[in-house]
Amino acid sequence: MEKFFTKLSLISVFAFLSCASAPVEKAPQIEEQPAKPVVIEEPEPAPVQEIEEEPVVVEKVDDEYTRSTTAVSVSKEVFNEDKSRILSIIKDLDTYMKNLDYRGWISYLDADSLNYWSKRQNLQKAANRLPKKGLRLNTIEDYFKFVFIPARAGHTVDEIRYETKSLVKAVQVQDNTDVVYYNFHKVNDQWKLVLPKNAD
Repeated sequence: MEKFFTKLSLISVFAFLSCASAPVEKAPQIEEQPAKPVVIEEPEPAPVQEIEEEPVVVEKVDDEYTRSTTAVSVSKEVFNEDKSRILSIIKDLDTYMKNLDYRGWISYLDADSLNYWSKRQNLQKAANRLPKKGLRLNTIEDYFKFVFIPARAGHTVDEIRYETKSLVKAVQVQDNTDVVYYNFHKVNDQWKLVLPKNAD
């Protein structure tokens, strides 16, 4: 029994020594890596939208208004109103001429023109100047048919010209020249047709 304990002691010492002499493996050292910088990606800036500026509109000088009002001082508002009314009357007159509507035509005539062209001597003087010789003008209706209509048929009025605030010419502009086709006189705020008188 004593041998057994001796053997056991020897084994223990031997085992202890073999453990003590065995090289101890060190755990591998982990090299510390420097921390990677965190890259924060910024979103791309949105493209800058260019704001289109409205073009500056320079108001053109109204040439017709300037041409029309050289003799008088009339506001643009009055000018536009007068022109609109006169062109409307001319449109009516055009219809009366096409239909040979004497009654419609005479309703626009001013009193002085009606009186002048109702006189036989004035009608005869006008007849003598007509291209068609021997034609007699006995009434103002004859004047309407044989003088007024042929002189204006097929012509278009473009603009108006003030002589005074109450006297206006309706013209067609041809090669920077005004060709007068109608004359109007404002009576009691109504534009009336004025017929040109015979040249003396």
